[in-house]
Amino acid sequence: MTPRGLLRLFAIYGAALVVACVAMRAHTSLRELGPAERAVIVSAWKEGKLVAREVRPPHVAGQDPPRAGNASDGRTVVEEIAVAEGPLTLTPLLFQFSLVQGRDGVRAELGGKTAWVTVDDLLSTQAYDHATTFFDPSLGMGTHHATVVHLLAQQLGVSTREVEENAAVRRVRFERRIPGVVPRERITKDSVMRRELVIEAVRSAAEYITRGTDAQGRFRYLVDATTNTTLTGYNWPRHSGTTYFLAQAAALLDDPEIRAASLRAAACLRDEMMKDCGAHKCIVGEGEADVGSSALAVVAFAEIVRTGADASYRRAIAELTAFLRSQQRPDGELMHLYDRSANKPLDMQFLYYTGEASLALARAHRVTGDPEDLRAASAALRRLSTEGWTFFGSRYYFSEEHWTCQAMADLWDRAPDEDALAFCLRWHEFQRRLQHEDGDSPFDADGGFGFSPFVIPRITPASSRGEAAVAALEVVKRTRRDDEAAELLDDQLRRALAYVLRSQLDPGPRHLFARPDEARGAMPGSPVDLQLRIDFVQHAGSMMVRWLELEDALPTK
Repeated sequence: MTPRGLLRLFAIYGAALVVACVAMRAHTSLRELGPAERAVIVSAWKEGKLVAREVRPPHVAGQDPPRAGNASDGRTVVEEIAVAEGPLTLTPLLFQFSLVQGRDGVRAELGGKTAWVTVDDLLSTQAYDHATTFFDPSLGMGTHHATVVHLLAQQLGVSTREVEENAAVRRVRFERRIPGVVPRERITKDSVMRRELVIEAVRSAAEYITRGTDAQGRFRYLVDATTNTTLTGYNWPRHSGTTYFLAQAAALLDDPEIRAASLRAAACLRDEMMKDCGAHKCIVGEGEADVGSSALAVVAFAEIVRTGADASYRRAIAELTAFLRSQQRPDGELMHLYDRSANKPLDMQFLYYTGEASLALARAHRVTGDPEDLRAASAALRRLSTEGWTFFGSRYYFSEEHWTCQAMADLWDRAPDEDALAFCLRWHEFQRRLQHEDGDSPFDADGGFGFSPFVIPRITPASSRGEAAVAALEVVKRTRRDDEAAELLDDQLRRALAYVLRSQLDPGPRHLFARPDEARGAMPGSPVDLQLRIDFVQHAGSMMVRWLELEDALPTK
């Protein structure tokens, strides 16, 4: 790691410490409200929009819906009960980390008026998890200050400036109930042993992707579930990865519609996006050629060939692996970009791509039988698991290695690498220290992964670590080398799988969605981030399919 990278790492840890301190203060300063103090915010929602609201004293909770409408015309009535409150500041930097995501809202008083911003208000406006972004624009944390102030100002009939300067604000903890609706059974690590539960989750995820696959084979890449709006942007590595999941799901379920969608998406890659990169063919997105797009396309094509969906993809696999090998340096690392105008590789590295390439070359070798694919896959894996990740403190910090561990497992029967297995087991040990347990945070976070009990864990890390846990567990069980490691991996995997299954939209908070049935089967960014991206579904679905395959292939004892 470079000095600049190390400083950046320390800065992230420092920021995490500040967030934890602010959140801890917010979490511990609540006062539980007595029964007579508990206001009930009764709201009517229709097609994702708030259409009526009343504030009632607690003794009339659960009675008639708001006078402005009734549930018989398609409205959903929701009661949010204020059960605790505490101090709050509207200073932007402190405010964004002062609310517990998904549980806290705000009450403001000004000029004899009272305004309430509830949990559902913040979910509907997507104010949680979007205050600060880092690395990826879709990845954030904290409550968006301007959104909350705007909502309060609207209700109070004043300017946002007047709210910030003069309003008396309190943080409020809410409990939500929807009269007449029974919450679904909570899925635990024991629940996931019911095979049919996981199969139905795979089906639902694949059907969500299939509904959003157009005639040209492109996906609805990013969707705002609250409005059912397709947001701008596209990502070809994620397109390739999602094609892979559809091919997996089609084989598992033997579903012709899912298979047709996977083949349309694959044809889009092969027939439209494969272009010349010097002497080779590669996947080219919007004017850019990168290793990740080509690598995951190979993974998808290899799955299509392996499962018998279409053997004609063998040729495309051979063409793309020739490109991947041409991008490899003598030390096993890959140059991740290719400049098509200058006809030369660019020796730059990005997260994930080398691991994806190692897995792609390993999967390709099973199809092509080319020893050069096997050699290149092994060299990339060796680079990732040895000198490629060596710097001061490297034994106490790890990168995203889920593709690395899948490559290790895939190569094991042809080119076993003990160093890579040891590396993956250390990585999983590190990840288990980040995995939440019941009761260690204010969220339903058991099985999720995060760096603080006060930051709500995202779904995809549980999915990707689950994929890697399946891979490591497969090798450990096959080699019969370490019963303790197998037990730890199995527990980690089943808790992660349970967290992902609990998070899948079925269809989720229906009253907050414009078209709830369109969201069914999708995976949100987090329990409070209701943007739906294809790779959220892909990683979750691939983890489920691989877990089912592992359960079928290996004895339990």
